[in-house]
Parts: sequence; structure tokens; C-alpha cells
Amino acid sequence: MQHSKSKWLAFIIGVILCTGSSTPGLGATKQDELKQIERDIREEKKRSTDLKSKSENLKAEAEALRAELIALSQSVQQREANVTRLEIALEELAREENTARQDLEKRHGQSVDTLMALQRLALNPPEALIASPQEPADMVRSAILLRSLVPQIQQEADLLRRDVENYAQKRKLLQSRKESLDRANLNLDDERRRLDLLIKEKNNLSKRYVADSQAARKKANQLSAKARSLRELLKRLETERKAQEKRDQEKAARDKAKQKQTPKDDGDNDESEIVLGKPPTGKPIAKSKGELSRPAAGPIVMKYGAKEKLGGKHKGISIKTRTSAQIVATYDGQIAFAGPFRGYKQLLIIDHGDGYHTLLTGMDRIDVSEGQWLLSGEPVGVMSSNRSSDATLYFELRKNGAPINPLPWLRRQNAKARG
Repeated sequence: MQHSKSKWLAFIIGVILCTGSSTPGLGATKQDELKQIERDIREEKKRSTDLKSKSENLKAEAEALRAELIALSQSVQQREANVTRLEIALEELAREENTARQDLEKRHGQSVDTLMALQRLALNPPEALIASPQEPADMVRSAILLRSLVPQIQQEADLLRRDVENYAQKRKLLQSRKESLDRANLNLDDERRRLDLLIKEKNNLSKRYVADSQAARKKANQLSAKARSLRELLKRLETERKAQEKRDQEKAARDKAKQKQTPKDDGDNDESEIVLGKPPTGKPIAKSKGELSRPAAGPIVMKYGAKEKLGGKHKGISIKTRTSAQIVATYDGQIAFAGPFRGYKQLLIIDHGDGYHTLLTGMDRIDVSEGQWLLSGEPVGVMSSNRSSDATLYFELRKNGAPINPLPWLRRQNAKARG
């Protein structure tokens, strides 16, 4: 009995010793795993913070770039208008100079005979009149007539002299304006190059995150292939916009529910904003009548409702532009379509919300893509650089698919642009 007890006691001690010797090892392993998890969490938090910081920096860079693009586009359009004014002034001065030269030549011819007669009278002494075959009375009348013309001719000569001096000044002014025009063209070319570089920089920035833009472009191309007219295209685009809006709301609801379970990650939204921008927060276009930017600098050569050559009525306005003229968004909105459509080489449709769309065509190059959000005055494209072609931009404003007169909606040219 005593032997049995000793045996049982030895067994218990052995178990205790074994348990005691193995427990520290097991605890150390668990602690190592816990420390590794904690390190992973810290690294993940740091990576998330770094990514968010980088994303915020990129967004700030994109916003600063957008502001600079708008300001530079406005400056380019002002310089384009200034160059056009200088060219018109030069043409007018050249016409005035040419008219003045023709008038001087004409009056000179009319005065030659009279001046020659006066010269002969001045050279002939009074005694020479006696030898003249004319009757004395006729000779006296001729002399009196010629002498009476002297003050009149003198007055005309003075006027001619003043005219010559005046148009000599105009020739000098003409030369000065030509030099001003040359400088203005150089400045315009410099700013266009700067603008092109900024647009490329913006595009390069956006290329890092292009999935959303490519999806929007693919959808727009599919819709344009099915549409048979502009009105139908706009209808399809509006239907798709509402469907996308619904999908976005559903996704936002799912994301909100998910955020209750997992930490919030704004990376995808930040990347999307870098590519597409974010929806403007300004007032709706319906309350902005008379505040829309002009899409291009230049005179309106055909107004809304004007009769066209084929008999129809003009549904928008046509603006004669300079070659390589800069085209901008007339108001805040989102690109609904950009590219060829039916008979249009380059068609740009901007959705401004509340059923309002602007349509621009005639451009040689479009610098924006579907899905991108724009601010008023932001560059969207460029006219052709071909000087032999007649550069004309066609601009439409539509409400629920139907064209409306855009002129009352455009800001006056001398009004200050909103910043």
C-alpha cells in the first residue's frame, strides 16, 4: 500500500515537472505571434497613413493645377482677343492709308492744270499781256480769275499738307501696331505652350488612376454607337447618368454599412477624385443665367434661330475663332461624351445637371475625357492650327434634350469672370 502511494506520488510530480517545463515555451510562442501581429498592425497603419498623405498631396496638386489651368486659359483667350483687335485695327489703318493715297493722287491731278496756269502768270510780266492774241477785256478777266483762285488753292494746299502729315502719323502708328502685334503673338504662343505643358502634366497625373475614366469612356462609346441622333444620344446619356447615380447611392450605402465593421479607407475615392475631379459645389446652372463663360474668344457669325443654307434653323451659335484657339467649359459640369459622333469629327457634351447640357463641336483636339468633372473656364480643347481652314466653333445649350437660345445665358464679354 505504501509502495502504491509512493508510485502515484512520483507520477504526479513527473506530470507537474513536465507541465512546468513546457508551459514557458508555449507562452513564449504565443507572445511572439502577438508581437508580430502588433508590428503588422503598426506597419499597416503607417502604410495607410502614408498612402492617405500621398493621396491628399496628389489631390492638392491636382486642385492647384486645375486653378492654374483656368487662370491661364482665361489669359490665353484674352490675348487671342487682343491679337484679333490689333489685326482689325491694322487692317483699318491700312485701308485709311490706301484711301488717303488715292485721294491725294486724284486731287493732285485736278490741281496740276490750275497750278501750271498760275505758274505761267507768275512768269509772264504784265507787258506780255499786250502781245497776247486775246481781247484786253478777256485778258483782264483771266488774270483776275486766276488771281482769285490763289487763296483757294493755297487753302487746298494747306489741307493737303495737313492730310499728308496726318496719314504719315498713321503710317507711323501702323508700324507701331505691327510691332505690338508681333509682341502679342509671341506672348500668346508662350502662354499656349505653357498651357499645353500644364494639360500634359494634368493628364500624366491622371494616368496613374484611369480605371474610372476608362469605364466611363467605354460606356459613352457604347451609347453613341446605338444613338441615331444628338437628341437620342442625350436621352441615352441622361438615362445612364441616372442609373449610375442610383448605383453610386447603393454602393455608398454598402460602404457605410461596411465601415461599421472595418476601418474606413478613402484611397479609392481619393484616386477617383484625382482622375475625375469632384462634383462642383457652386449654384445650379438653372440659377446662373447670364453667368456662363464664353467657350471661345471671337465674334458670333451665326446666331441661334438664323436660317441655314439648307433651309433649317440654327440650333446654337457659331463663333469665328483664331487658329489654335483655346476652348473652355462654359459652366461647371461633368463630361458626358467626348469624341467622334455621326457627322461630327469631335463632339464634346458636358452635363451641367437639372437636364442642362452644352454641346461643342468644331475642335481639332479634345483634352478631357468622359466622367471628368470640370469647373467653369477649365480648358477642354483646341481649334485647328490650319490657317487655310475657316475656324468656327459651334456651341449649343440644351434643356431636356431640346435646344434653347444660349446667348442670354452667356456672360457679357466685358464682365468679370467668376473665380
